[in-house]
Amino acid sequence: MKNMHILPWDDSLCRKGQKTAWLRPYTLDWNNPESDSLHLEYSYNGSDWYQLNGNNGIWFPDFGSKRLHSPSIYQLINGTYLIAASDAVYESSMHLVCTTDFIHYTGAVCTGRDYEFEQLYPITQKPAPNGAVEIPMEILSELQKNYGKPEPVLLHAVEEVHITAKPGEKPSFPERVTVEYTNGMQEERKVRWNLSETDRITKDCQTCEVTGRLEETRFPNPFIYHRADPFIYKHTDGMYYFTASHTDMEHNLDGKYQYLYIILRRASTLGGLADGSGAYEEKVVYERRPIAGGTLSPHIWAPEIHYIDGKWYIYYTTTISEESSWRIRPHCLECKDRDPLTGTWEQKGPVVTEVKGDIAFTDFSLDHTHFEHKGKHYFLWAQKTNNISDIFIAQLSNPWTLCTPAVRLSHPEYAWELHGFPVDEGPGIIKHGGKIFLTFSGSGTDALYCVGLLYADENADLLDAASWKKLPFPVFQSSRATGQFGLGHNSFTKSDDDTEDLIIYHGRQEERYLVDEDYQPLYDAGRNASVGKIFWDEDGMPNFSVPSERIARREEDLTVRAVITIK
Repeated sequence: MKNMHILPWDDSLCRKGQKTAWLRPYTLDWNNPESDSLHLEYSYNGSDWYQLNGNNGIWFPDFGSKRLHSPSIYQLINGTYLIAASDAVYESSMHLVCTTDFIHYTGAVCTGRDYEFEQLYPITQKPAPNGAVEIPMEILSELQKNYGKPEPVLLHAVEEVHITAKPGEKPSFPERVTVEYTNGMQEERKVRWNLSETDRITKDCQTCEVTGRLEETRFPNPFIYHRADPFIYKHTDGMYYFTASHTDMEHNLDGKYQYLYIILRRASTLGGLADGSGAYEEKVVYERRPIAGGTLSPHIWAPEIHYIDGKWYIYYTTTISEESSWRIRPHCLECKDRDPLTGTWEQKGPVVTEVKGDIAFTDFSLDHTHFEHKGKHYFLWAQKTNNISDIFIAQLSNPWTLCTPAVRLSHPEYAWELHGFPVDEGPGIIKHGGKIFLTFSGSGTDALYCVGLLYADENADLLDAASWKKLPFPVFQSSRATGQFGLGHNSFTKSDDDTEDLIIYHGRQEERYLVDEDYQPLYDAGRNASVGKIFWDEDGMPNFSVPSERIARREEDLTVRAVITIK
């Protein structure tokens, strides 16, 4: 068993044995019916706060204007909590509701503002000056099961290295050491040793210490500018391919200039794909001019490149109309040549189904992906029914033809899927530990856009909706602490050495919302592609941490020490 050096605990996370945490209510004003519901955030130290439910509402009042203002939480003598808030519209009214767990709410009333509830309820704890109340960890744990745990994963322990060398012999250092993270995951990480320190070793030394530094999986953020719905494929020869929805910053917010091209970028390393690396080559492999007399975008969205049975395929969305941008459907390009950058791409047209009368592609359809499992090829996509976007799956008989009925896997039902628009879209697949994980994005494409998760056993019938379980909370969401907003439509890839799973996603570096005046998030070129590390929790579930968070907040935590014994 390896000896591990335990790092100082970051108090933004729950300490071992911690009994209580802080909970704080707040509201957000969208100036619409979903405005000013009860939102909750929690903290372990009273300074670092994490927004539950993807920063979406948790309790929605039914009385008065149905909108809250300045909510406060009071603990009552029997362990119940009372939430009191002004009405956001009617100044003479206030809302009261009770809860024991902040999941279920009872006794909601709307009463006069002069109601003296503090004298009438047996209050044992009033809010702190910052609006927070202290709650037992048991309550917070249940909240997190329902509304998520959007915390960073940080380095917790580093292997202590011990090396024995003979006098006059140069010690041999391990290329990797074991590390452990705060979520319990262990892995081997590369070390850059300060070999110049070995010069201090003399024949008279009995022991000596040499230091090194852990290598981080760290890329520029943003990784690639003005690219939404990013997709990276690592080919069998180790080459990386990148494509995404192309936006034109020079004509920002002007729709007719957006989403006109499919650009394929290639590099020999993942880092080589980054803007400014000078290590990639790229080419426009498909383009379409503005439609409707040059006034509207054809909406070439979400291209993905796949290598299927010895041929290259690009799936993409575009309109099937020359007059409307919104009659969009999944399409397919095929390249039979070895090199997809120099080869010829042939249009296979819209993806179709062999199943007569099936719902597939009968309405607004987009955001497709392909995956193979146990010799079968599957197609996932988003499609609107009654103006609600759902996730569907079917099997393929060839890369552009479905051969089984469309099966709906996910339908917007939670607040974090309903902000702005009822949307589930952008499916992505990653396999790990005997499970197949399906990520998708929910809500309108502003700062509350976030990532949800379904998963199935690898031996299950993937065309049976009952095989898939859906988490009730987002697994990847915006972070004010790191300045990353509106995360979504992700794909997955591997690190250069294939030891790490990575999430490729788009986000914004500004916090804006659908209700902002003159804001058009769809045609805003501010969605940029980024790369994040995936951690695997001890129960086998993926943990996406916090966007743009490093594995260590202190540089000294990346230091590795090797004790060399000369004998």
